[in-house]
Amino acid sequence: MSRIIMDASGKRYLLEEPVPLSEAPMNIQLATKNKPWKNYWRMLGTVILAFILIWFGLTLLIAGVIYGEAAVTGIGAVCSLIPLPFLIILHRPKLVHVRLATPDFSGKTHHPLPEGGSLKTPQRTSFQRFIIPDDSVLDMPPLRQVWGAFVAIIVIGSALSIPLILSLLADDEEIFSVVFVLSFVPVMLLSIAAFSIPVFAWWATSSKIIGLPTRRRDAEAWMIAGMASALPAIIVNSFIFPAFLPNALSPETQLALIATISAPIGEEIFKLLAVCLFLPSIRNARKGFQVGFTVGLGFALIENLSYILDSGIFGALSLTLTTLTRGIGSIPGHGLWTGISGFGIGYFAQTTDADKRMKWIINRISIKSVDLAENLGFDIDGDGDHSGFDEFRPTFEEIMDKDEIETSWKLIDTKTGEPIDAPGVETSEVSQALVTSWDATKLRKEDGFRILPPANVAGCLGLAIGGHAFWNGTLVGIEQLSRLLSLGMGGILILNLVWVAILITVLLILARGIFRGVRSLPTA
Repeated sequence: MSRIIMDASGKRYLLEEPVPLSEAPMNIQLATKNKPWKNYWRMLGTVILAFILIWFGLTLLIAGVIYGEAAVTGIGAVCSLIPLPFLIILHRPKLVHVRLATPDFSGKTHHPLPEGGSLKTPQRTSFQRFIIPDDSVLDMPPLRQVWGAFVAIIVIGSALSIPLILSLLADDEEIFSVVFVLSFVPVMLLSIAAFSIPVFAWWATSSKIIGLPTRRRDAEAWMIAGMASALPAIIVNSFIFPAFLPNALSPETQLALIATISAPIGEEIFKLLAVCLFLPSIRNARKGFQVGFTVGLGFALIENLSYILDSGIFGALSLTLTTLTRGIGSIPGHGLWTGISGFGIGYFAQTTDADKRMKWIINRISIKSVDLAENLGFDIDGDGDHSGFDEFRPTFEEIMDKDEIETSWKLIDTKTGEPIDAPGVETSEVSQALVTSWDATKLRKEDGFRILPPANVAGCLGLAIGGHAFWNGTLVGIEQLSRLLSLGMGGILILNLVWVAILITVLLILARGIFRGVRSLPTA
């Protein structure tokens, strides 16, 4: 409709219509403000909601149906519905309305805007408006900040543990009870802050090391898929696998078999399937490893929250040890095992054009769905008829030959207004200056042994399952050995800590070699 306004004297003016929306130009670069901790708080809210949905919602719902408990089923249904609107609000698709004024001698100096008013330019310009999805780059906090927060949590937890240890050594139950109650609130607050910091520390570390430009919405989708993969793993570990075990087995033996057999196989398979959801965007092994590592961290977020909440009930000492061992060992372990599986998927996509073939399949399914719906009388595309999908229908060869063109984004520092680097996004020019001795030493440190996983999906999945099973199995074995040797609580704790330290050391060495190997691969 035409826009007409009236001034104080009663004169009426017909306002010019704004320029209609058009397609975004090719190779456009946009900027977004640097707000690294905003991603952290959004994902923190996501994992808490996902934890409620999975553990108190869907898991209880399934358990209620299996065991015929109507009350449990009802609680599960309610807890499944409550988090959904909040998850949708947190991760609703974000669009960016871009207005682009380009110097043009045949243009104008005033351009009407759809919300009213106009844009005035100092010289003649042509004006474009277009809407694009928010594809801004993944912006993680600096490594020193996230690892500093992790160290601070360990220090605070250790300080809170000292009174508990002293009261325990004094063998005075009354003093111990008082100290435990006084430390319970800070311990639980620390638990809430502690469970996600190690995951985001490793997310920032892996993003920096792998060095691939990553869209924020893609990275969040990978992590959410990892969280979702925890649900079928819980079902297998809690209901399906125990049903096949003999009833004569003791609860301790059943838990040991679940940890060494069911958990490694089920969890790694479901995490692999979560990585497969992103096959259309995985072009090579390096990208596959990045997707897999992030999916593994998403799984670790859900699992870590349950471990941290359990350990927080037993005091600051238990919380601190759990945070330390899982933050340094188990969390990167989940990321590394799934990263290896993703490497295999990436190699498969790289050598078979599976990413483009999957795009072809998805494209055909989408078109057929529109055709079917319109044949049933639904005007899906809003063109006023039921003629089916009326847009361009690419052939298989056109899909295979088409390279995806992505909008380029960069980060702007909120304080200085200058462009800054995000992980894998270099904004500065390559220097032609001579390399100093200090630079040469730093570059030589980038050298060293490199490890590349197998170049096939089956081999990578087998390696992931084997590594996971070895980790869980040896931990179970060490605990059983400690009991057979009658070492007592102190001896069991020391032996477990020693073995965990060995496992973590080996894992970090392997992770360093694999990260170097993956980083050395080409990005295309």
